[in-house]
Amino acid sequence: MQKKKRVLVIADLGGCPPHSFYESVAEKYHIISYVPRPFAISAGHARYMEEYSIAVVKDPDMLQDIEDYPHPSSIYWADGEYHKPEEQVVADIKKVATLFEVDAITTNNELFIVPMARACDELGLRGAGYEAAKKARDKNLMRESFNRSGLETVQSRRVKSLEDFLQAVEDIGLPVVLKPTYLASSIGVTLIDDEEQLERTFLDTVKALEGIPVPDAITYEAPFIVERYLQGEAGDWYEEPGYGDYVSVEGMMVNGTYYPLVINDKTPLIKFTETSHITPSILDSASKALIIEAARKANEGLGLAYCSTHTELKLMKGKKVGVIETAARFGGWDLIPQIRTSFGVNAPTMLCDLLVDGQSDDLPLKVLDVPRQYSAVLNLYLTDFKTQYTFDSDQIKVQSLELNEETQLVGDTSITAFSAPEKGTVVNVDTDFESLYALATVNFVSSSPHDLKRSIENIRQHSELVFSPCTEHQLEESKS
Repeated sequence: MQKKKRVLVIADLGGCPPHSFYESVAEKYHIISYVPRPFAISAGHARYMEEYSIAVVKDPDMLQDIEDYPHPSSIYWADGEYHKPEEQVVADIKKVATLFEVDAITTNNELFIVPMARACDELGLRGAGYEAAKKARDKNLMRESFNRSGLETVQSRRVKSLEDFLQAVEDIGLPVVLKPTYLASSIGVTLIDDEEQLERTFLDTVKALEGIPVPDAITYEAPFIVERYLQGEAGDWYEEPGYGDYVSVEGMMVNGTYYPLVINDKTPLIKFTETSHITPSILDSASKALIIEAARKANEGLGLAYCSTHTELKLMKGKKVGVIETAARFGGWDLIPQIRTSFGVNAPTMLCDLLVDGQSDDLPLKVLDVPRQYSAVLNLYLTDFKTQYTFDSDQIKVQSLELNEETQLVGDTSITAFSAPEKGTVVNVDTDFESLYALATVNFVSSSPHDLKRSIENIRQHSELVFSPCTEHQLEESKS
């Protein structure tokens, strides 16, 4: 029997869900889990690590008592501080990789992409490539690379100060989008179309982001980018209403060549917050070809060598494709499990094959588009309930959330998973950073993408939330 090879996983939040990633990879590889930020690991994540890893190494510099560290039930964005510079993070990764004589290193976390790529380069292992990884992380470098790659040119400016911001708006003209260059999940992304509120909007965004910690290893040439807003036009792409004006493509980079896996349709966003993903896309073959070509130019233009990719693209008027951004890692939510649900393709193991051997027999040579069933994941937010309620306090206490699926599901659509806050859970009423505060997550399957989309619309419109405002006394109780 061939000896199992070893894959080092830098374990942190984000990307492919732990339950899918660990179980998939452990079928073929020995997993060593390295945890640089133990406070970023939920209780569920910790259980999967322990079950499927042959070793779990938590950074001892972060803890006084490793074994007693309490893992919360869920984490969307880690609140703890991580002050190690890039050089130290790279050294730590190399130390663990060398100790266990691993054959590959990977991560699902956006924030460790660059130090991981540098460690791989220095160890002679396959990876995204250090310089390419930096372009995939810093949105200014990314946009500049896209503009050189034959894509739809998007005007942009680097922003370090209020003065830079005001000059950028004057140069580009409204509307524009202000983005932090170093974050993920659309956190802090702001559409600006009101000339009277320019200064206030910028300063409010800067202040709001001060409370969102990121590792010191994350570096950038400017903290913000301002770029021309890409105006979408879903009606030029879809024959029926109810779809968003953008898609995402999951793919693989193999020795600098891009291989698309699947295109995902979306329902309309809440501001810049994603609401649902439907796998695979119902777009016609000509539309898919345009999207794939744009994704190819974007990822190959960055110079990525070996990695998974998650690329977001705007569907514009006249069948033009605008690339929003790409990432040198798997997409989050349940996008990767959806590929397995719809097509039976094990993407995490395929990635490890590519990193270990440079090839994989399971790599599709063309985009997956004939599913055994369609799959979707939906997040419900407080905005989905604003037609029912007015939220008069900064926080609410959830009593219940009912989907009423018996009357809302269309055709053979069924719900395969549902998670919602337990009774008494305190939720922030913050629609500026709504992606941080999903109320519930619902997974679906159906033989019909049309029935699936209508079911998602029904659930969003007709779910029922029961809650009570939090008093100051209740807030103190919830903190304790």
